[in-house]
Amino acid sequence: MSVRNTNRDEFLPAGDEFAEGDAFSLIDRNSSFDGVFKSDRDVRIEGEAKGTVECQGTLFVAEGGVVTATVLAENVTVAGELTGEVRCRGRLQVMPSGRLRGKVATRTLVVNEGAIYEGQLEMAAIDEPARQGRPTSIAPVPIAAASEGRGAGGNGGNATTFIRRMGGPETPWDAGNEGAPTEGEAPPVDEREA
Repeated sequence: MSVRNTNRDEFLPAGDEFAEGDAFSLIDRNSSFDGVFKSDRDVRIEGEAKGTVECQGTLFVAEGGVVTATVLAENVTVAGELTGEVRCRGRLQVMPSGRLRGKVATRTLVVNEGAIYEGQLEMAAIDEPARQGRPTSIAPVPIAAASEGRGAGGNGGNATTFIRRMGGPETPWDAGNEGAPTEGEAPPVDEREA
């Protein structure tokens, strides 16, 4: 289904996703599609689409539109509901009324306040191989304890931790005297005793 826009703003989304006079494919609010939908131009979905949607331009899921599909598009704007795998070569934007659920790979992601996004996200160019991700669980790495005789005056590195006190010089931290006053410092006052 296609339509050529001839000054009929009711078919245009708010914003500049579709320039006036451009042709785009349309699945209107009274239509549903199940299968493989391919277009060399922009696609606007106001109704229901299932299966696979591939477009060389911008895919716009209008408010009230429901898409359950694998999507490959240059840009994607979601004001309705989109569920599935989305591979966007450019910018993916979820509008305040939009709901996006699924696995997403895109170069740029914009989630407006009020929008809902649930799923897995990969920020990478679609034409490039994906970067190696971080491991999901990491074994704790033990921290080597400082040995006696090392510290500010010792050799072999600095194993001293410094704490900056407001308005005072850096002071070495001594775990054995934690809470004890350092030289020239008044002992802590318990406010309950005052």
